[in-house]
Amino acid sequence: MARRASRTIGSFRDQLADLRRSLVPYGGRGAGVFHPVIIRPSLAWSMVPRPRERSGDDAATLTTRQRERMRVARLLGGAGAPPMGLVEGSKSDAIGPAPPEKHQNLSISDAEGVRYIASRKGMKGLTNHGANKVEDFCRLIKQDKSCYGIWTVTLPPELALDLDRIPDGCQRFGDVIRRRFSEALARACSREASRCRTPVISTWCYVVEPQASGRPHWHFVFRCKSRRGRPWLLGKGRLDRLIRNAARTVTGNIHRYLAAGNVQALRKDPGSYLSSYLKKSASANAALVLVANGYGPNLIPHQWWGLSKEALAMVEAHRFELPSVLVGWLSKQWPSLMGIGLLEATIWTPEARGAPSMVCGSWRTIEDAIRCIRHLADLAERGSPTGITFGRT
Repeated sequence: MARRASRTIGSFRDQLADLRRSLVPYGGRGAGVFHPVIIRPSLAWSMVPRPRERSGDDAATLTTRQRERMRVARLLGGAGAPPMGLVEGSKSDAIGPAPPEKHQNLSISDAEGVRYIASRKGMKGLTNHGANKVEDFCRLIKQDKSCYGIWTVTLPPELALDLDRIPDGCQRFGDVIRRRFSEALARACSREASRCRTPVISTWCYVVEPQASGRPHWHFVFRCKSRRGRPWLLGKGRLDRLIRNAARTVTGNIHRYLAAGNVQALRKDPGSYLSSYLKKSASANAALVLVANGYGPNLIPHQWWGLSKEALAMVEAHRFELPSVLVGWLSKQWPSLMGIGLLEATIWTPEARGAPSMVCGSWRTIEDAIRCIRHLADLAERGSPTGITFGRT
């Protein structure tokens, strides 16, 4: 009953925005003492559970090892520039430079071919950074799932073989279909907005997943309706034409097939459609699955995930930094908070040189997050009274 009574009112996105505003009065308190902790829209976070290492007030006195540890901690905590991997839907159809000629016909049986494939971009599969962005986006649109659909693009065997004969064929195909899908959806959203006189934002994400056969397929989660009861913005016929046209653009051949695309409305949590791929460790070995099935490096994409610029903006708008004074209390209190079931957390030690151990935590619900942060705020106020009341800005 207590949990039900504490339930807040409003959409999940509104509650996140309210929580962010509630933390404004704590900004600047203890600034720079702890490594930053970024709260993601999925209610997950990573924390270095100790103060920053300092060799003196002057940053120039820090040792090289200390600088490296601080840099790694900032990146792991979510601060600083994001890792490479984002693919915008506005990329042009222009085909990127082909691999060096001496690498275009290498086999995995060649020693040089093995070295080239091992160093090739995309061999590590879906990155943690990419999985987090997709997970955050899916969490934010959960409240609007009736307006979203999932489109799966599967390469038929003959198209997969054609793309494997073209330098970076899979990446080229993915670039073309992603760009044309983005443009088609943006135009459809613009037309719908003019009819309904309300904004309709072209938000979508995708991940690439290898099938058991080794052929990759793309999962697009996208805005398919302006609101419940309205027609689809892009129908199956239009999406099928996008596949055929992209295949002809890249290969120069006309491919006739019936089952390359499948589209359906979302009936449950958007993240659940992608979770088996986002969470399983096999995603890191995705490229090896393709190679093991006899395909060459041309069928391995460089990018395994992406968001539209509108989807990325939505995610970034709902990420926020926990004030340093509250990070200090969280670093002390997380075991006891975990013990009473208020949060989930594990200790993780990265393999990166000089990287500190991290506490990777999350809250199950926004209510748990609010209760936990309110508790941390109370502890901070008792430790150094300022008259600040959590929840009021």
